[in-house]
Amino acid sequence: MPESAARALTFSRDWAGLCQNGRILVSVDRLVHGDSLDEILSHETAHDVLLKSTQLGWVLLALSVSALDPYPPGPLRDRCERLLGAGILASRYTQEAVATFLPSLTVEDTRREAYRARHPREYLAAADSLEWLRARDLPLEAKQKLVFVLGKLALAVPVLDAWRPLRLHLPEQAERWFHTPRNRPDRRFPALCRALRDQPDEALLSMAHGPLADAARLCGHVRAGEQPLRYGWLPAGAPSPDWLAGLVHDVIGPLTADTALPREERDLLETVWQHPAANMPGLQPTMMSVLLTTTTSSHGMIEVNPPTDALHGYPLVEVEHNALPLPVPGVEPLGTDPMWLHEGHTALWFISPWKDNRACHLAPPWFREWLDELDDDTTLCVRDGADIAGIRLGDPRLAKRRRVVLLQHRTPHRALLVELPVMGLDEELGPVTMTVAHSELDGVAYLMLRPECSSPVVIVPTARTTAERAAQALLDERGKVRFELVDLQTFLTSGEMARDVLRVLHNFEAKPWPEILKPPAPPPPRRPSRAEAEAAMDPPAERVCAAAEAFEAAPTATTFAALARAVEAALACPALPSISFGWRIWFLETAAGHFHAGYEKLGDVGALLRAIELQCDLVALIPEDWPERAGQEQRLRHLVAHAVPPDQWDLLLTPLASKLAGRGLLHGRNQDADRR
Repeated sequence: MPESAARALTFSRDWAGLCQNGRILVSVDRLVHGDSLDEILSHETAHDVLLKSTQLGWVLLALSVSALDPYPPGPLRDRCERLLGAGILASRYTQEAVATFLPSLTVEDTRREAYRARHPREYLAAADSLEWLRARDLPLEAKQKLVFVLGKLALAVPVLDAWRPLRLHLPEQAERWFHTPRNRPDRRFPALCRALRDQPDEALLSMAHGPLADAARLCGHVRAGEQPLRYGWLPAGAPSPDWLAGLVHDVIGPLTADTALPREERDLLETVWQHPAANMPGLQPTMMSVLLTTTTSSHGMIEVNPPTDALHGYPLVEVEHNALPLPVPGVEPLGTDPMWLHEGHTALWFISPWKDNRACHLAPPWFREWLDELDDDTTLCVRDGADIAGIRLGDPRLAKRRRVVLLQHRTPHRALLVELPVMGLDEELGPVTMTVAHSELDGVAYLMLRPECSSPVVIVPTARTTAERAAQALLDERGKVRFELVDLQTFLTSGEMARDVLRVLHNFEAKPWPEILKPPAPPPPRRPSRAEAEAAMDPPAERVCAAAEAFEAAPTATTFAALARAVEAALACPALPSISFGWRIWFLETAAGHFHAGYEKLGDVGALLRAIELQCDLVALIPEDWPERAGQEQRLRHLVAHAVPPDQWDLLLTPLASKLAGRGLLHGRNQDADRR
């Protein structure tokens, strides 16, 4: 039997703030340790503003969709990742100069050294190009606007004008283009800073409050690498659907037409961008992009399909279920690529202050077995994935379970102001109750929402300003879904809900857990445990594999008889009923396949009879509400209707009449005989 893959690893990452895929992510762990939310937001919102105000920024946002997780790996993603990297590498110090210097304008002189100590040396060196501005006799607002003017002028390279003519969708071409000084923002920025440093205050004040094109004309004499600067401008106002469609046509179109990339990957990219306005990141207001997330490392075992009876007794389990038709990242081991979740598979993180944490990936049979045996005291916290509310989670057992949904992937704008007014939080589109819970962390709040039936509870960890604006926008909503704002006590309708919310927030903010959140002691483990039973099944499984390889190499009556004996011995093993449900399915499916191979290769009618009998047992084993059952029933019909010669049906199927009649297959067989 294949072993469960288990590794002792450390997983996750560490940063204070991140502007990525149109989201402004803030590390709650850094806030817990004293970092200022206002300072982080000021830094990251500067990045967001610069991205949304230049051609280069929108090109990078478009490329990020297929260059970053959760986009599936492959040559096309590698290409987009390299193109994205070329643009970031050419502009990162311009971005960091603006984002580092801008918040420092409001930092008191006595705290400035501490502020500088919190930033990397490279960021400070880039920001030093702007230090002359601090001493100028200008209003604070004018200084702030001038910082953005300089950043935008440096980043306003005419990349869209050059993309198609110069074939910048080829990484070598893009890297060569960005290497030219006047096309490289990080070469333009210091030259522009030196030029403005020599301007009188009156000219600077005019540039701060005037159109950006006027500022560019005042800097017409500025050169980078002995060449005059060129500018690529955006249309006034927010990008229109037509402009976005043109951006996709110019930037994504050459990728979908490049025959050097796999056809299926180009088809997927074309499908992703069928509706540019729906998929382009960054279209929402900046403060509606703010989301708090955890970034510190956790320590524990990572396993794949472990025995599920060992996965109980944890007060909190975080769940990421992939209901999408594409692989998505699951557990992220530190220092390596994420482990990918296939469609229908689930990543679980088991969390407890009273025992060692662990994480695992479970295929559908293992996950459903674990969920069926889960006690009611355990808090399930689903990370938003296929949809925010869990209505279409892809697994009916998970959708029916009491749970919390923690927003970690979507922006508050998309989840709250785009999806919720259309989807609601339940199938009936009933009223949604919400509350704003203020954290003890300065400036942090949790916008919580629930349907009338109380589950799921959706928690949006964000800045207090964002939570309050989103709540007001939902109250003003006039769609099919009605929203009501209440206080926290009214929002929490039961002790179980309060306990679930407290566990999620205590873990999220790394607070000490009070004893009242501790789960009851689990019942004594069954004997044999699933791990013991699976260990007992390993020798017979190995004998089956060896016999199957011998039969595959030399398909004779002798090698098949040896294979049949090995299979029957494995099926008769006393440990089989005690192993994980997924392995029981695997054993029956494998056994039926071996006997069917005996019929196909040797014409052994008895082997076919046994294959049908085992397939009947397999169908009976799988619960009726499992999606996989339909495929196994179809396999059984195929064995009966297409693999059995009509003149042998009576001989073969009479012993199985009771099982087949229960599946409605005898009637179908007779109809098929008439057709033949």
